[in-house]
Order: sequence, then C-alpha cells, then structure tokens
Amino acid sequence: MSPESTDSTKRAEWSRYGFVLAAIGSAVGLGNIWRFPYVVGENGGGAFLIPYIISFFCFGIPLMILEFTVGRGFRGSVVTAFGRLHPRLRHLGLLPFVMTLVVFSYYSVIAGWTLAYIIFSVTGYMDFKTFTSSPLPLITFFATILLAGTVVKVDLKDGIERANRYLMPMLALALLIMFVQALALPGVQAGLAYYLTPDLSVLSDPGIWVQAAGQVFFSLSIGFGVLLTYGSYLSDSAPIPRSAAVVAGADFLVALVAGVIIFPVVFSFGFDPVSGPQLAFITLPRIFSTMAFGSFFGALFFILLFVGALSSILSMVEGGVATMVDEWAWPRKKATYLVCTLAAVIGLPSALSYAGFNLTLFGAPFLDTVDLLFGILLVPVSASVICLAFSWLWNPESLLAEANKNSRFKFSRAAVYYLRYVVPLLLLVTLASTVAMTLL
Repeated sequence: MSPESTDSTKRAEWSRYGFVLAAIGSAVGLGNIWRFPYVVGENGGGAFLIPYIISFFCFGIPLMILEFTVGRGFRGSVVTAFGRLHPRLRHLGLLPFVMTLVVFSYYSVIAGWTLAYIIFSVTGYMDFKTFTSSPLPLITFFATILLAGTVVKVDLKDGIERANRYLMPMLALALLIMFVQALALPGVQAGLAYYLTPDLSVLSDPGIWVQAAGQVFFSLSIGFGVLLTYGSYLSDSAPIPRSAAVVAGADFLVALVAGVIIFPVVFSFGFDPVSGPQLAFITLPRIFSTMAFGSFFGALFFILLFVGALSSILSMVEGGVATMVDEWAWPRKKATYLVCTLAAVIGLPSALSYAGFNLTLFGAPFLDTVDLLFGILLVPVSASVICLAFSWLWNPESLLAEANKNSRFKFSRAAVYYLRYVVPLLLLVTLASTVAMTLL
C-alpha cells in the first residue's frame, strides 16, 4: 500500500530546529549520564570507544535513519505505520507500543528520585534506603507523570517542541558548568586516566562488543518506535541523514562529557567508581555534602539528570498518545490522560519495589526485572521487527526516495540490502549474546 494514499489529513510538523532538539531530548537520558561513563571505564577505557563507535555506525545510525524515514513516509505512529505497510501487520506495532509504555512507567520512578534529590541537595541528603521506604518516591513518581502529561496534552509545537527548546539548552548549560568544575578538581588526572586510557587487550573479549552494542540501544532510543513517531512529524524539506547525524553526535557528546564530569569528582574524594542508582543516589550525594559549593553542584547535577530523564519521557508519552490519536481518532488530551493513567498503574509495583514492600519478580526487585525484560532484552527484538518489515516489504524505490529527499547524501540500493541482511544479523547476535550473558 502507498503510504501517501492513506494520509488524508494534514499532520502536525516540527519546525526545523524543533525536531532536532526533540530527537536529541529523546535520545539523551539517564543512560548517557550515569551508565555510559561507568561502562567505558570498566571495559577498557578509551578502547571501549572502538566497538561502541563501530556499533554506532553499523546499526545505530542506520536504524535511526530507518525509523525517521518510515515515520515520515507513512505519516503515523508505529502501529499505524505497520498497518499502512500491510493491514495484517498492524499488530506487530503493538510490541514497541507496549515496550514504550512499560519503560515510561518505571523510568518515571527513577526520574522521580532525581526530582527529590534536587530538593535534598538544598535541604540535606536523605539516606537512599530511608528515602525509598518513605512515601516520597510515590509522590515524585506521580509528579513526574503529571508533568509529562501536562506538556504532551497540548499540541506538538506548544508542548514537546517548546519544552525541549528550554530543556536542551538547560541541559547543555548544566553540562558545561559541571565540566569546567570537574576539570578544576585535584582528581582530574586520575579520573580521566581511568576513564579514557585505552586497554586494547579487551578488544578480544566478545563481551565488550556486546556491552557496546547494548549501550548503543540504551542510548539512542532505537526499537521503541518513538523515533519513528517523531519522524512522522518531519517536514518533507528536512534532510533525514543530516538530522540523524546531528542527533547521534549530540547523544555521543553528552555521554562522553558526562564521564569527564563524574570520574574526576569520584576520584578527587577517594570513592570507587560505580554505576546507576548507587552512583547517583549514594556515592555522589556523599561527595556533594562535603565539597565546596556542594549544594549548588549537587542541585545542578540532579537537574541535569532530571532534564535528561524528562526529555526522554516526553517522547515515550508521545509514542503512546500518537498511536491512540492515529488509530482511534481520540482527542489528544483524552489519549494523554489514558497513557499517563496506564503508566501510573503499571509503574506502581516498580515504585514500591525498593520500598518496605520489597516487591520482587524472579528473585530481583520488580523494577530491575522489568527493566531487564523491556528495556534490554526486547529492544533488539523490536528493532529487528521494524528493520525486517520495512526493509523487505516497503518498495525499495519508495524507501530510498523518502530517505534521500532534500539530502545531499544519497543512499543507494545497497543500503536496502544492508538493512535486509546485515543489520538483522547484527541484532540477532546482540540479542543472543545479551541473553547468554544475562543467564550465565
């Protein structure tokens, strides 16, 4: 079916820079700031950047370009795009739709923690276990969902686009200030040595390559359909390859700078480098509480985390809302209320899993297990479904014409074959290796 023939109504469109800022906001998140630096430091330092950059170019950017192209070509959300590709395939779009909804639910829990710690940086830090056992995480969880819904329920330009016009410069300013401050610390040399000194011997370890591939998924929002949805609002004048390169480059730069910020701070105060919640909510608060101007830099760091998380959450909400608007012609506000309500209900066990309830699933905290299933294992599956369906079933000439529209860089027919054969194989290897590493 021709995608153009199904698009009878004028769809909202991004401004030229609005799309780039929103897409950067979707890609940049907690994974860039608290996960990427630790993964680099623990996996060969600067040597890790070799498999990471290879993965970035081998399937990260190609899949990003494909999602943007499919979105603009079919002018719809991920479910709608599958349905317009072939009516019998509409249900395949439910996989990324459900994944996004579930990730939105537990991601809002963690974003809520960062919101609370912005306040703690001024009032005094609360022990993390004490905090998670209190009612505060539930309050900040619901507050985050409410804030995201408030932004998304209005139209595209006055909602997500306007929000990212403020959020992305705020994130860049916070990064810059923290970057300058980190370079002035006495532990800067030790921190940068740990972070970037290459250990080329690790390149023979297959696990390093799997970690790099997984980090690319984690970082670029690939496979969730949110980039596809954002692409559906692209104007025909926007060059997709250049836009994807800018978004991917900004995402990589934020991740790289985050490590330059974090490791000098950690090493200056004699702490061991760690990752994730332990880094953000245990180690760094202890450091901020003792360093000069710690309240200011602590607040700035948690604002950085919250802005990164919120900008990603907005894209997740939009993915669900766009599906309901496209598929069932729901009013935007009604669709937003439903998506946010579902996320609040689905995310409640995750919000309680670190509290006194100790909710577990398969022997691990509920939030951790759901993250493993929906945020890690299913991502290459969903990306493979999108890649295989649209590279094989969409007319190659139409796909290339859409990708090459108003672009100086032109893809050839070889790009279609690359998407059909090479990328799915890489995704299959990534999935199998990730499952093996998880079970062992």
